[in-house]
Amino acid sequence: MRDAARSQGVEHRVSTALHDARDPLPLPDASVDAVYAHLLLCMALSTKEIHAVVGEISRVLRPGSVFVYTVRHTGDAHYGAGTPHGDDVFAHGGFAVHFFPRHLVDSLAEGWTLNEVHDFQEGDLPRRLWCVTQTLPR
Repeated sequence: MRDAARSQGVEHRVSTALHDARDPLPLPDASVDAVYAHLLLCMALSTKEIHAVVGEISRVLRPGSVFVYTVRHTGDAHYGAGTPHGDDVFAHGGFAVHFFPRHLVDSLAEGWTLNEVHDFQEGDLPRRLWCVTQTLPR
C-alpha cells in the first residue's frame, strides 16, 4: 500500500499500520476521514468481535465520514463447506472465513447511513462478495 501511494504521489495522504483488529485502534476519536477494509471483517472473528471492530471504526471516524468494506457472503460457493466453527465461520483449505448473512450487514449499519450493498464476484471460484458503503451521521 505504501509503494502504491508513493508511485501515485499521495504518500503524504496515506498512512498504514500493522494492527490486530481485535484490539482498540491506536487513534484518537474522530481523527480519520475514511476507512476501507477489504475482507478484514470476514476473517475468523465472532459476530461480537466484528461488532466491536465496527464500533472502533465508528469511534475514530469523523462525523460524515465513510466506511467501505468487502465481505464474503452466504451466497458464496464455500459457505457451508469445510469445517464448521459456528457463527457462520467455516474453515476450508486451512483458512477460516466468516460468511456474512444480510442481517449482519444491516445490524452493522445501525446508527449509520447504509449507502450501498453491492454484490460482486472475485477470483477463480468465483468468490461472492458484498462491497458495503456506509456513512457516519454528521
